[in-house]
Amino acid sequence: MDTPPDRRARRKLDEAAAAGLFERTAGRGKPLRLAPDDPNVPADLRLAFRVMRDANLSPPWIALAGEVEQALDDVRRQLARHERRMRELRQTLVSGRAADFKDAFMGARTMHLRQRREFQQLLDETRQKVDKLAASAPDGAQRVMFRASTFLERFDAAWPWPERTEDESA
Repeated sequence: MDTPPDRRARRKLDEAAAAGLFERTAGRGKPLRLAPDDPNVPADLRLAFRVMRDANLSPPWIALAGEVEQALDDVRRQLARHERRMRELRQTLVSGRAADFKDAFMGARTMHLRQRREFQQLLDETRQKVDKLAASAPDGAQRVMFRASTFLERFDAAWPWPERTEDESA
């Protein structure tokens, strides 16, 4: 469950990580070695964890969580790249460096719409991975919040010229 104290704690941990406070933590980047009698491991999973640990395996949802994080990073990178491109494009067009404004504008719009379709496809693929993780991970591990609409709104907001509505064009 995502309660206000959980969100506050997660925010504080994220801030500490961003500040680099965990960079020199002992065991950083190494797998956790949970003892079979670890009180944090539910009793009904202790035997399974012990067998998996002894076989040097991890549950499938662990790998899937890594894929989800990678997909989210890809979404963020692609969004940042598009926002940067649109800022540069606007600067080029409004500064008059484009030889033919109309052709440059239409080409930019076509590029934006093509990239939007690709971005929507990336969001759909990421949503599928997030849903698969939510279905397979234990309750305490389902921490990924993903709202494709938020990313798509930011993507659309990067387009520097708002679309005209039918009321405006009349």
